[in-house]
Amino acid sequence: MGVENLLRQGSCLWRGGEFYPDSDPGIATGFSSLDRHLAGCGWPRRAIIEILSDRPGGAMALLMPALATLSREAKEIILVAPPYVPYAPGFSINGVDLTRLLLVKGRNEKECLWVLEQVLDAGCAAALSWPQRLSGMALRRLQLAAERGGGCGFLLRRSHWERDSSPAALRLRVAAAGNRVDILKRRGGWPVEGIELGAL
Repeated sequence: MGVENLLRQGSCLWRGGEFYPDSDPGIATGFSSLDRHLAGCGWPRRAIIEILSDRPGGAMALLMPALATLSREAKEIILVAPPYVPYAPGFSINGVDLTRLLLVKGRNEKECLWVLEQVLDAGCAAALSWPQRLSGMALRRLQLAAERGGGCGFLLRRSHWERDSSPAALRLRVAAAGNRVDILKRRGGWPVEGIELGAL
């Protein structure tokens, strides 16, 4: 049987240069121009997602539509040791149900990573964290925890960490202006640059 026949029969073989959608639907990002480049047409479930940005609030603005959707579905969203006090009216204005938000503090980065791994493993809908230094082993543990729990783990990090390799299922870089995203790594396809989102 030839390779072409295997591809036509829905085989797991992947042809480089082509984009293959995921059968598992993702969580809509709120930006159709981004969704069409993601394997599940949205944020992947059971996955770690790294969002790299040097613009304060840029990553959070990108996440707000999905967080609002999850909160309306009565799903828990956990903020693990944010670097600032979360602005409740900002979440509320963007449609996030505040009763679904849980804030967890940590004494140090090691403790925060442990908490993040536990909440992902326990099956929260989404967990957000702002880690700085992360080893490949720590990222792999988080990815496995997300796979077991079925939720999304969002790591909001500075853009200089893009030089490091990562087992995360999806890596994005948000432009300084906040209106453009580059996909550095994704399931089912190659990186994509210059996805226009409009003003965040």
